[in-house]
Amino acid sequence: MSALLELQDITIRFGGLTAVDEVNISIDSGTIRALIGPNGAGKSTIFNIVTGIYSPTSGKVLFNGEDITGTEPYMITQKGIARTFQNIRLFGKMTVLENVKIGQHCRTKSDFLSAVTGIINPVVKKEEKEIEENSLQALEIVELADKRYEYAQNLSYGEQRRLEIARGLATNPSLLLLDEPAAGMNPLEKQTLMKMIRKIQDMNLTIFLVEHDMKFVMNLSDRIAVLDYGRKIATGSPEEIQKDPDVIAAYLGKDVD
Repeated sequence: MSALLELQDITIRFGGLTAVDEVNISIDSGTIRALIGPNGAGKSTIFNIVTGIYSPTSGKVLFNGEDITGTEPYMITQKGIARTFQNIRLFGKMTVLENVKIGQHCRTKSDFLSAVTGIINPVVKKEEKEIEENSLQALEIVELADKRYEYAQNLSYGEQRRLEIARGLATNPSLLLLDEPAAGMNPLEKQTLMKMIRKIQDMNLTIFLVEHDMKFVMNLSDRIAVLDYGRKIATGSPEEIQKDPDVIAAYLGKDVD
């Protein structure tokens, strides 16, 4: 396996506050990597740096060996990185299918003139058909294809979370960042989500995951990195992390079954 994503000595400061301090993380292709730590440890900040929302004060982000540090978010999506957010960000009064179609905007080739004349433009028609087919495939993966014409706001909480993942998949990524995907889910929904993430991994996608549910993380991840006050204090397999005294003291508090 080769490293798909590398964070090299990433530091970011907001005024006098160092939110992330010289963090190094390497994620191999085809794996599920989790990032854990207490609230305020810098986990979502790391995601924001990877996806171009923040530019680090120092350090580099490498994706497929290319330096993408400070690249605009839309360009990072085009390069093959997609993400979900802690707070659901759907278009509630649009259908499930329309929400997923939006995710493919970064892959479309038609210009404005072609789009507005699409009724007589076979190229636009072909592209629209491909967008719909790809969107339905993403919905099949998250088991929402049967609800394609429902408004997103009418879905259950767990279904909305899955719809966000489908929209990320629609961008055709090689790396998918999931920011607390299991938050607010009941145990059955979490089991469904776990199977879904493994299915996505089997599609040769790499998963970078932030999550507070330790049982979920330990049962799903190949490797785990731990942040505390912006610094990485441990990295290793789930078994190693559960036994690490620094992790136990800083975050877990006790061993996880």
